Amino acid sequence: MDEVMMWLLYALIGAIIIVILYLIYDGIYIVKQWERAVVLRFGKITKITGGGLQFKTPIIESAIYVDFRTQTLEMERQVAITKDNISVGIDAVVFMKIEDAEKFVLNIEDYRSAVIKYAQASMRDIVGKYPLNDLLTSRVEIAQTLKTKTDELCKAWGIDVTNVEIQDISLPEDMKRAFAVRAEAERESEAIITKAHAELEASKNYKEAALNLKDPNALQLRILETVKQVSKDQSNTIIFALPTETLSSMGISGIAAASSINSSDARRRKAKTLEEARKPIELPEKKKPEEETEEEEDEDEDEER
Repeated sequence: MDEVMMWLLYALIGAIIIVILYLIYDGIYIVKQWERAVVLRFGKITKITGGGLQFKTPIIESAIYVDFRTQTLEMERQVAITKDNISVGIDAVVFMKIEDAEKFVLNIEDYRSAVIKYAQASMRDIVGKYPLNDLLTSRVEIAQTLKTKTDELCKAWGIDVTNVEIQDISLPEDMKRAFAVRAEAERESEAIITKAHAELEASKNYKEAALNLKDPNALQLRILETVKQVSKDQSNTIIFALPTETLSSMGISGIAAASSINSSDARRRKAKTLEEARKPIELPEKKKPEEETEEEEDEDEDEER
């Protein structure tokens, strides 16, 4: 009998120890620095605790952990129709964070799905107010409008939408080709305008250069510079002709005189050739028919002899 009582006593002590250990384990919890713990007693919120080692009443209290870090929600491609009835596909991403743990626990269950669905509906509504050209150039404005509309709804859930970014706007293939043709035409137009401005500037520079080259010395310097550039290739043969006035101005009077004489002889030969070419060409006179007959008779007599 005494042994049975001893075994019962040991079992009771062991059970008490187990219960105490369970109560200690259930009453102590750790909250990470980026989390908040919402403590509920009999299903009612009693307190919200921050990071660190925390205590709660075992069994009758429970804790729900809420992550306060920024979260990213990707919106799948949404097909929307613009104001000018063109279908476009839009990819976006929503950045949000929880700012009120109590509202978050009480007012929303599947917050990710709720935020995404509302953002998608708002996106289609906003895109329908813009024509295609404005849509492509107003991505920042559209993203800001979407953020504002989504944030207004999420405030009641204790969620703050920090930012919305439009990742991509995809167009139909025929619209892509049309935009490519338009862009190419604009580039060609800009190239033509740029070339015209360049030619205008070049013509002004040529005009100024022509005024500067009226000085014979400046002209000769330019000629010599051109010859220097051409003579870099040793395979070229350069025939350099200078007027006699230039040779005289350079002090080479003998060569200038010889060049002048040769030039005078060449001009005289040319003039003589032209005069001969202008003279009428004398054709031989045709013989009369009677004279031709007499000549034929004489030839016959000679043959008979």
